[in-house]
Amino acid sequence: MKHWIILLFGCAIFAQNDSIQQLDEIKLYGNFSKKMTAGYHVVILKKDSLKTTQHTLGNTLQNNANLYFKQNGNGMVSSISMRGSNASHTAVYWNGIAINSTLNGQTDFNSLSAKGHNQIEIRKGAASSVLGSGAIGGAINLRDKIRFNSKKNLELNASLGSYNTLHLFLKSKISTPKLYAKLSVEGNKSNNDFPFLNTSLLNENGAYYNHHINAVFGYRINPKNKLHLYSTSSYNNRNLSRSLTAPSNAKYINSEKRVLLQWLNSGKKYSSNAKFAFLNEDYQYYLNKTNPTHAVGKSNNIILKYDFSYLINRKMHTKIGLENKFLYGNGSNIDHKSQSNIENYVSFHHQPVNKLNYNISLRKGFSNIYKIPLTMAFGMTYQLNPTLNIKSNISTNYKLPTFNDLYWNHSGNENLNSEHNKTAEIGIQFKHNIIDFTTTTYYSKNKDLIQWRPTNSFLWKPVNIQEVSNYGVDLNLALKHKINHHLFEANFQYDYSISKDNHLQKQLIYVPFHKANSNFTYRYKTLIASVNTQYNGFVFTTTSNTQTVNAYWLTHLQFYKKLNTNLNIGFSINNLFNKAYQSVAYRPMPNRNYNLNINLKI
Repeated sequence: MKHWIILLFGCAIFAQNDSIQQLDEIKLYGNFSKKMTAGYHVVILKKDSLKTTQHTLGNTLQNNANLYFKQNGNGMVSSISMRGSNASHTAVYWNGIAINSTLNGQTDFNSLSAKGHNQIEIRKGAASSVLGSGAIGGAINLRDKIRFNSKKNLELNASLGSYNTLHLFLKSKISTPKLYAKLSVEGNKSNNDFPFLNTSLLNENGAYYNHHINAVFGYRINPKNKLHLYSTSSYNNRNLSRSLTAPSNAKYINSEKRVLLQWLNSGKKYSSNAKFAFLNEDYQYYLNKTNPTHAVGKSNNIILKYDFSYLINRKMHTKIGLENKFLYGNGSNIDHKSQSNIENYVSFHHQPVNKLNYNISLRKGFSNIYKIPLTMAFGMTYQLNPTLNIKSNISTNYKLPTFNDLYWNHSGNENLNSEHNKTAEIGIQFKHNIIDFTTTTYYSKNKDLIQWRPTNSFLWKPVNIQEVSNYGVDLNLALKHKINHHLFEANFQYDYSISKDNHLQKQLIYVPFHKANSNFTYRYKTLIASVNTQYNGFVFTTTSNTQTVNAYWLTHLQFYKKLNTNLNIGFSINNLFNKAYQSVAYRPMPNRNYNLNINLKI
């Protein structure tokens, strides 16, 4: 049966065709494109909205896409919750390669660069059949687009902020019809010693330093063949700041290195995409930074991907492919362990009539450790009239156990099953003149969720026990109007999420019922002024729902002025009204603070 399924799927795919390929008058689309995500809500942050940010990746997404992040203090570990799911249920990709930690399945958004990439793609809703393990709440792709043209530039961005916070970013890009090269270097450091409002305490032991290097190369062999090489390296050295209740002298150092080689071959009606990737992550944790004794963890991943896309005709498009992963991990609490997974994928897109688009996808994988389930999805978009679209999708999804779940010394459980999920959603989009309004309602049920539970007074062990139901609604409204040289833009986003433990009948911890975000932007010739307002509803911090972190409003101001063709200057005020707030219990976030930045482009 196993071999029959592999033959049925042929060479299936997880690897997405990230760039839109122009083949005569026909386009082939990637898995995050709106064409191939019929029935899903997709948000794309392009370089224009990324180049002015002085924030971490997590704060950039929180400000622009209304995503909820749980931060263990400013600059500390930051994890995401999308549509009420936990951090390991949002799949994060780098140019189509999954980069969630092999050890714990999560991504630290304070350890990733927002400015190092020229596009961020956000796909809300479950999509395991296309994207693979963990894509239950949604997925985020950090993308480096390669364009072969005759351009070159050098960009320098420098900023100085409160609490001796420094940021430097340098990017050089050269492009010709045959060659493309981009190199960016980014560094951040801060004393991060802000006072805790309404107390006599400071954010002691909060200093951090990080740097990111991102290199991208492209070579057009001929009109049908291209080679792309992507490489990135990140280093993060953070003291772990104190809480309201206890001091800290801990330190956490982590680094990530990634290399991706891609060969694209395209014809009039097909596209072939082969990828080879190597991913490395490691960390060092010091309970006392003055003591050399520390815990370590490390993983290496080798990923081979291939997908083949074919245009049957202008109305039908299919993709098949294969992903093979070799995973290795070890550390203070994990002995040397390895895994081998192979997954097959097939997707079919059809536009039977001008008003209707739909996608069907299937995915099946095999592992030497656990059973990977068969997943499937169906999504559609129907245009009711020129201004109104209806969209819907239904899917089955999964998440595989992590190395920590399986192999943690004396606690890991190698008999764990994959987590299972079923999701359905429906939404409408109204777009007319200056208004673009989208609303989506969804329901998701998770089974066999992995939860660490105590087996005695000293030992915790992961088991497949928890069942969770998630449901809610997303609202997005965008307004844009121009009067002579005056451009007015407004964006409103609101999410209502229920994430309920079906056994306890309680809301999951650190999942807000309400999350809202608004951005007002005014542009006049060379001046840009913007106001960002965020509302985070209260969250429970105990499974019994008896303790909470309070809700809070935040307001940020930004001003940018173009002094000449090559020089911009910006000034921002964060937490304008000096609100005392916490993202995680007993870990205050910064009070009012300031940032001055200069951007030079040659």
